[in-house]
Amino acid sequence: MQNYTTNKIRQGFYSIEQGFVRSFLIEGDKDALLIDTGVGDGNLKEYVEEITKLPVTVIFTHADGDHVGAAWQFERRFMHPCEFNYYNSKNEKTVPMEPIWEGDVIDLGSYCFEVILIPGHTPGSIALLEKDKRFLIGGDSIQIGGIFMFGNGRDFDAYRASMRKLQGRLKEFDTVYASHNVLSMEANTVNLLYTAADKVMENKVYGKPEERFDGKVKCYETDGVSFYAI
Repeated sequence: MQNYTTNKIRQGFYSIEQGFVRSFLIEGDKDALLIDTGVGDGNLKEYVEEITKLPVTVIFTHADGDHVGAAWQFERRFMHPCEFNYYNSKNEKTVPMEPIWEGDVIDLGSYCFEVILIPGHTPGSIALLEKDKRFLIGGDSIQIGGIFMFGNGRDFDAYRASMRKLQGRLKEFDTVYASHNVLSMEANTVNLLYTAADKVMENKVYGKPEERFDGKVKCYETDGVSFYAI
């Protein structure tokens, strides 16, 4: 069932909402960039073509199933190579991916993004930084809401190091756009997440069992953010 809706964030920059997850579409001068493809239960390609007539390239923030579901509908697809094994092992319908690396620049003319590797939520999670317009697209790694940190590939040490890495670049962006929950938040959310991850790792936060995971996973909530972990 197709249930997409569009939110225009600014000229040429849209979020495509699909229930609990969102993608982002950015129109450049000659090409368009789609960031993530949702769960794949509708014709996302057709929907995107109603918004833009420009040729579309897809970049994935990471390989969780709710981000790569409609990958097969598009011809050009990029993902960090640290996600390749995870993607191929966790998703039933896989398609070839091209590699994208830390420091790569996606220049669309009117928008220009730098790829930043931020492992932790998954090994090859990335963020995309638009310096001139001062915003960051952070995937699942930066959000107000529960960040999944349980299961193979999730790593708190790597996550905390990634937030520390972004702390060193906070002067370069004002706003973060997330794939789940609240659409946008202040850059200071990175500081909150670093502090919260630190507290969880040092056992300074009490975890409450989550019923939806049969009580096997706990929610660790502090400093206005939260993690799901064992």
